[in-house]
Amino acid sequence: MKKISFYIIAILLMTLFNATILTGCSPFGKIKNDKKIDLSNMNLVFEDDFNGDLDKSVWKTTFGNPIRRGGYWTEEQTFTDGGNLIIRTEYKENGSQGSGWYTGTCLSQDLKEFTYGYFEVRCKAPAAQGLWSAFWLQGTNMANNLFTEDGKTGAEIDIMESPYYNDPAMPASKYRNTTFHTIHINGYGDQHLSQVSKIYKVQNDMYTKFNTYGLLWTENEYVFYINGCESYRTNFGVSQAPEFLWLSVEIAGESNSANPSNPNNIFTWAGEITNNPKSSMPVDFVVDYVRVYQ
Repeated sequence: MKKISFYIIAILLMTLFNATILTGCSPFGKIKNDKKIDLSNMNLVFEDDFNGDLDKSVWKTTFGNPIRRGGYWTEEQTFTDGGNLIIRTEYKENGSQGSGWYTGTCLSQDLKEFTYGYFEVRCKAPAAQGLWSAFWLQGTNMANNLFTEDGKTGAEIDIMESPYYNDPAMPASKYRNTTFHTIHINGYGDQHLSQVSKIYKVQNDMYTKFNTYGLLWTENEYVFYINGCESYRTNFGVSQAPEFLWLSVEIAGESNSANPSNPNNIFTWAGEITNNPKSSMPVDFVVDYVRVYQ
């Protein structure tokens, strides 16, 4: 989810999309409804159901420069309301950073980190073109753009991303209501490596209904789950280091001025946010809870 990974994932997914057209293979994977997560031998070690004010001993709502891709990450866009965490995306004429698109982030870096376990979010994705929500883990070495010994000293683990609400390059009739999983290792420079899963249709409408997205991370592999059922497993780049929790919304684009028309885009990936009807904004990423079992 760092800047370079946005480009790489765009390339990977477009390559996957084009390859399936040429070969006739489906880009979609099958959720294994007969393989359910078993937590009987694990204990709940962390839970935030976001009742009351956001716990600042666990969560940060800023991350470096407020300019983020085609918009801004600013503190006021992340808040709790009615027992949920809300990350709100909207256009502001007179925002704290000037005019542009504003959204937010929520991460536990340096505050709450874990090594191994089962990680789960229950959430609704934002229903708009040109942005996507995510639940992911990241190690400090990856955050600092360092070589991570093929994942041993840290990784970026994208448990859930939701870019295809109405991306013109990916027909909504097929790609809306889908998610996928990705692992990044070895920093975001020339030594960067990544692996992306197939794309998975979510059982319940992910924009209007809550769904759960989970990761079982052991010393030997990653196993991903959607609504408690296995979707993907891999032993690629398995981290042996502590990782922090991250919830975020990204606005497609790489304009240094956070211009909503994103004139400097190379990849839009999720489409162009200005194509949404005004009536659809603001739009929210709604998180019911985050849980960790070990």
